[in-house]
Amino acid sequence: MSVLPRLRLLFARRPWLYWLIIGACAVAVWSSVASAQAQVTRQRDSWGTTRTVWIASGPVAAGEVVRAVATDYPTAMVPPSAVASLPADAVAARPLATGEVVVAADVAADGLVPADWVVFAVPADGAPTLIAGDAVTVFGSGRAWCDGVAERVGDETVEVAVPMDCAPSMSAQLALGAITLARHP
Repeated sequence: MSVLPRLRLLFARRPWLYWLIIGACAVAVWSSVASAQAQVTRQRDSWGTTRTVWIASGPVAAGEVVRAVATDYPTAMVPPSAVASLPADAVAARPLATGEVVVAADVAADGLVPADWVVFAVPADGAPTLIAGDAVTVFGSGRAWCDGVAERVGDETVEVAVPMDCAPSMSAQLALGAITLARHP
């Protein structure tokens, strides 16, 4: 007699054995699902608290109105300069990709510069080829100081807008003549 007919005969004579195997399989599946749910909960809790940020809902070109939705992200994933509130008529200072967190450098007030930023004239000899609206990083004395936006580009100087908290270090580096600009792709 082959194995399958023997098993059927065994389960026909002892139905409790059949239900014991079914119960063991159900417990194994339940245990696996509960373990996966617990792991997801542990990982979510390990990120800590969440913060509401604005996420670009579609591609936005520089100078266009920012289309974004408010989303809760773990605080560990949120950039420090992420905007907490976004006016309905906010204009993009630089291009934004779909799903990108909107930061202060992305939003312009009048023209391409956010309202609470200051503008410095930087010698153009330490800058790559720039156009107005390009995102730049300001380097000086061998380190990156802050991110900014090229507002106006001339032959001799480039006007660079930077956040107010970067202004003291930017002016010190300008006084030393140690400013170098790098364009973001």
